[in-house]
Amino acid sequence: MRFLLPTLKAPLYFCILLSLGTQAASSSSGIVDTESTERLRHAISLYGEPKYAENFLFFDYVNPRAPKGGELKQGVVGHFDSLTPYIDRGTAAANSQLMYDSLLARSWDEPLTKYGLIAEKIELDPDNQWVAFHINPAARFHDGNPVTADDVKFSFDLLREKGSTFYKQFYQDVERVEVTEKYRVLFIFRHNQNRELALILGQMPILPRHYWEKRDFSSPGLEIPVTSGPYKAIRIDPGRSITYARVENYWGKDLPVNRGRHNFDRIQYEYYRNSNVLLEALQKGEYGLKIVSDPREWHDQIRNESLEKHQLIRSSLTNHNPQTLTITYNARKPLLADPKIREALGYAIEFEWMNQHLFHGMYKRADSVFAGTELGASGKPSEQEKTILSTWQSELPNEALNQAWIPPGSEPGLTRRERKRRALSLLKQSGWTIKQNQLVNGEGKPLELEVLLSSVEDERIFIPVQKTLQGMGIRLKIRTVDVAQYVERVRNQDFDMVIHTFPHTPSPGTEQASLWGSGTADQHGSRNIAGVKLKSIDTLTEKISRAQSRDELLTLIKSMDRILLWNHYVLPLWYQPDWLVVHKKQLKYPVNPAPYALDLSTWWYESP
Repeated sequence: MRFLLPTLKAPLYFCILLSLGTQAASSSSGIVDTESTERLRHAISLYGEPKYAENFLFFDYVNPRAPKGGELKQGVVGHFDSLTPYIDRGTAAANSQLMYDSLLARSWDEPLTKYGLIAEKIELDPDNQWVAFHINPAARFHDGNPVTADDVKFSFDLLREKGSTFYKQFYQDVERVEVTEKYRVLFIFRHNQNRELALILGQMPILPRHYWEKRDFSSPGLEIPVTSGPYKAIRIDPGRSITYARVENYWGKDLPVNRGRHNFDRIQYEYYRNSNVLLEALQKGEYGLKIVSDPREWHDQIRNESLEKHQLIRSSLTNHNPQTLTITYNARKPLLADPKIREALGYAIEFEWMNQHLFHGMYKRADSVFAGTELGASGKPSEQEKTILSTWQSELPNEALNQAWIPPGSEPGLTRRERKRRALSLLKQSGWTIKQNQLVNGEGKPLELEVLLSSVEDERIFIPVQKTLQGMGIRLKIRTVDVAQYVERVRNQDFDMVIHTFPHTPSPGTEQASLWGSGTADQHGSRNIAGVKLKSIDTLTEKISRAQSRDELLTLIKSMDRILLWNHYVLPLWYQPDWLVVHKKQLKYPVNPAPYALDLSTWWYESP
């Protein structure tokens, strides 16, 4: 993502419009009938027509008159050793995606639509057997070489063969790629059921063949690559800071998708040891923008006198696509393989107490992986959901068909004693008994678990949990490691529990298979962090990308959500309904900001 929140190293996912009229393609040569040139599209979307017509000038959520200039400086915790954000090795520099352009660009005031960027036009088979992208002849890499269809094919092959494990899953429905002309590339699909595949391909970063064909793409490194995006890296202090400069002669600066965006001359990221040092650096004026996710920082630790001294102000922007923080259990671990054990652990969480005493009541309790959005499975299942869930009763408790899922311990009027009693009852059903104040199984092995964290600030969440579990006879070890070690341990599935946010857009799709599907659960770097292996989930994640309507998509997503929740692979904790930002007074944002992302590419610097 480019300047967006939620900011995760994860691509975005969209769906496609099947309304193009009759076209035909040869399965061997990719030749398209001559009438297809009359039906080239500037954008693709799943439900209805794109919001913006072919000759639109700019997105509604930008300021087309935003001045160019100034600097955006931010802070980051950790370190980096790579400028390649598309592999599973190393740690990529913050926002290194800034350097790369994709075939299409997303609008952040629609859930499902993408517009031409490197690809100026799109052809889509009405039967969804293929898609062809017409490359803008003006597109250039920063070294002056043109972007061609050959670069697109090369990028696809490189990402699928040497990129992150994610891409192998993401592109598995593509049969082959053909370069039919210098500026036309054809993707032929294995089947026509994946309705969002064209948009998935549209978000692919385009890599120059002439640069990468003699280099090892899979190895992290700090050599500044040849790219085509609005920024390029100009200064690197390995592991400590990186500076990007706006490309003055950027080929795409006047495209409708870019007007009013990419306004800063310089974007710099400074790296700090931990979140405490990061916060203090803000209040010393060392950088100029911080997105605050911790209410305690917002209320208690950010000092008004420091803000005034360094010309910093607070802004709050409504988030129409909030992300849920969860405790994610590693179900691959023998001690956590039983859903009853995972459910029992949830009774140690006292959300109301935490929210009031730790977070100033600013969080909303989550009862779904998609809490705070229309995607979430709140309340009792609908009749359509019941029909789906009844097919998989062997993987669900009976009550899942008729009851709302409630986070363990959140039942109204439940006392601490009752929470403990329910947890111990579940553990007893799983073969655990208390001996000498400690839970042991039939072999006499104690129930000892570890929660893996990457920030000392998160320890306060688990200190009361640790104490509560101790009263149940469970030993919980809190282990905090640096970011690099944390990332590698998660990639290696070397953990019992973590706190994690599963990123989603307003239109979840193919990526759900990588987050929950069994196909990659045991692979290094898998995004299926919980180790979910359910036939029901595999079936639903396959159907999600084939949904024929928004209503069908919502039914499938909510059904998947319920199955995950009733099996207790994750415990939804909370979400924040607003983006909280501390920033320099000189940093401005549009009057009507994008609803589905905190898009910093639309911000600008205004001289005092």
